[in-house]
Amino acid sequence: MGVSATGALVRFGNAYRRVLAAVLCAIGPRAAYSLLGVLARLLYRLLDPLRERSEAQCRAALGDEYAERDIARIAERAFVHRAWNLADLMLADRLIRRSTYHRYGGRITEPHLGMLRDAQRSRRSVILVTAYYGPFDLLPLFLGYNGFRVGVVYRPHANPDFDAYRRKIRARSGCEMIPDRQAVSRLPQILEDGGMVAILSDHHAARRGIPVTFLRLGTAASRSVGILATRYEAVVAVAGIRRLHDAFRFEVVVADLFGPSAWYGEDDPAVYITQRYISALEKIVLDDPTQYLWAHARWGEAVARQLVRKA
Repeated sequence: MGVSATGALVRFGNAYRRVLAAVLCAIGPRAAYSLLGVLARLLYRLLDPLRERSEAQCRAALGDEYAERDIARIAERAFVHRAWNLADLMLADRLIRRSTYHRYGGRITEPHLGMLRDAQRSRRSVILVTAYYGPFDLLPLFLGYNGFRVGVVYRPHANPDFDAYRRKIRARSGCEMIPDRQAVSRLPQILEDGGMVAILSDHHAARRGIPVTFLRLGTAASRSVGILATRYEAVVAVAGIRRLHDAFRFEVVVADLFGPSAWYGEDDPAVYITQRYISALEKIVLDDPTQYLWAHARWGEAVARQLVRKA
């Protein structure tokens, strides 16, 4: 496709997004979810490769706990949740403010809120680990409104206009959005100063990763969280955000929170930290597997292809 054609397509997409945002805000959350849900299910059933990958990974990860019809339902529902993430961003732009965030379930519950605030007051660095689960785009927004100034690592979108739109909403509550290419230099600065960072640590680390088992499948997790936590004696919090039903309401879930005392005496603290946060992420997913992005090659592209062929 030529440069001019690509540019025209991007401009059309940006115009479509603005129109869609206006429509979704006008019709309200329930109708917006209903509309995008219908479109997502139609698209999912048309995209055979995506559906096959989603179901194959879901089946391998959840095993015999679910019947085959339930696996298909979970995988499809996960794609619908992914489509709802777009609605969440657009609705959040209009609805979520410091004075309203608690109405939508954005408040971190005790005892974890108090524990994180204690760490902040004592200038202890905190690493928050999360995953491609639920409406993860909204987590920085809620963290800021809970009183935390967090450096959030993110992967910029290929469309600069949409990336700026998404970044503006996510940073509205005061969090610093850090492009992944700047994380190596920026994260140590924040942690050295006793600050908080958030990392989406749900990628297969093919090179020099730590071997772990995640949802019954072997994979490799990045060493970064373990190395940073050990170096700066940081508190590690494992959290996610879950959508409640089909309304514009959420729940911030903290599955684990531990500090340096947990890994004192371990032969390899980075391995201990990694295995522990992976187990906590696993618990978040299993509590409601319909909100995990099963199309995401968490176990690596080679494993995803192998599972599809086996299916």
